[in-house]
Amino acid sequence: MRPRVIRLFAPLVALAALVAFAPEARADGLTATPDANDPAMRPIVPERRNGVVLGAAGGIGFAGASGYPNNAKLLNDPDYYSQSPLLVGWHASFFLMGAPTDYLSFGPMMTVATFESASWKSVGYALGFRAEAYPLLKLVPTLADASLYGQLGFGTTELRAKGPYPSADGSQAFFGIGIHQEFRLVKMLRGHAAVGPFIEYDAIRSESAERHWLSAGIRVAWYGGTVGLDRTR
Repeated sequence: MRPRVIRLFAPLVALAALVAFAPEARADGLTATPDANDPAMRPIVPERRNGVVLGAAGGIGFAGASGYPNNAKLLNDPDYYSQSPLLVGWHASFFLMGAPTDYLSFGPMMTVATFESASWKSVGYALGFRAEAYPLLKLVPTLADASLYGQLGFGTTELRAKGPYPSADGSQAFFGIGIHQEFRLVKMLRGHAAVGPFIEYDAIRSESAERHWLSAGIRVAWYGGTVGLDRTR
């Protein structure tokens, strides 16, 4: 009798065990930790640029400016028109950006530039945004750190003749475009520093006055994020 009972209930016990443990097995399969060596599960780290970008650029340049006093009664009056010869001076920019990828950095910037001659002086200031693109990163690896960048924002400028003469001034639009090449220096503060030359054209334009200038100099930047090159140096 007992062997028959065991033979009858054995399949039922096996089936019950299968039903009871099957969900747990499936859950274990769904929640299993991926293999740490799986390339698809590794974090993506930019190779050359990452994180906060804090920097400055400065150099010498040449400028030309012209316009009228910022006064509606004097606007377009030829008796109050001023135009400078070629002016020589200095240019400086400061920026705080973010680099989400190797190809792009973007953020706010500020520019200050002063140019003069024996008889004229032109000053200008601008606030806006700066975007740096690195289009040759994969196309031409030797130029992976060559950038084409643009700047756009609000600017103000003033042209003064040295003497008792009215100035030409105005405030409105600022635009700039340039190229730079950076060279990695050293690892610093969990990031790295880079330096390199730049060439840049800028303009401030308003209804009453405008100024254009071309400058060249040195750009210095600190990148706050870890990049792939940190692992190989």
